[in-house]
Amino acid sequence: MPHSATDGAASADLRITPLVTLGPFAEPLRAEAEMWRVDFVRRLFEDHATGANRFDRPGERLLGAWHGARLVGVGGLNRDPYVADDGIGRLRHVYVLATHRRLGIGAVLVRALLREAEGHFRVVRLRAASAEAAAFYRRLGFQESAEPNATHLIPVTPLR
Repeated sequence: MPHSATDGAASADLRITPLVTLGPFAEPLRAEAEMWRVDFVRRLFEDHATGANRFDRPGERLLGAWHGARLVGVGGLNRDPYVADDGIGRLRHVYVLATHRRLGIGAVLVRALLREAEGHFRVVRLRAASAEAAAFYRRLGFQESAEPNATHLIPVTPLR
């Protein structure tokens, strides 16, 4: 189900939609991340191609952020593979093209993923890749975590 941009400066023509494949439309994301050596985006594409992670288990979702006809961001929600508790989700591989950062797109994408988590997970965890990413997630309400394999977490309100 598409989500519309309603946060901050994100433009009205931003759409958030589920992604089932990572076809040629996603190549600019892969190429930019490779240029900047962003390893988690490389893993996203590799794991999707091999079937190691296609975000297709119950509660999981891969979302794309579209500005017009261009894919400008991506992010996923998995069952957290680092814990044996199906009530814990993990935010993964959130990436927005450099030309589209600081426009609110990442926040819209993360909030859409958290809405997807409702009814599936009690908590969503993540590992921030940088101090800048950690600050971004704190602004969105994530709390710092001392748990192994997670730098931040946020409780998720289950659907009733």
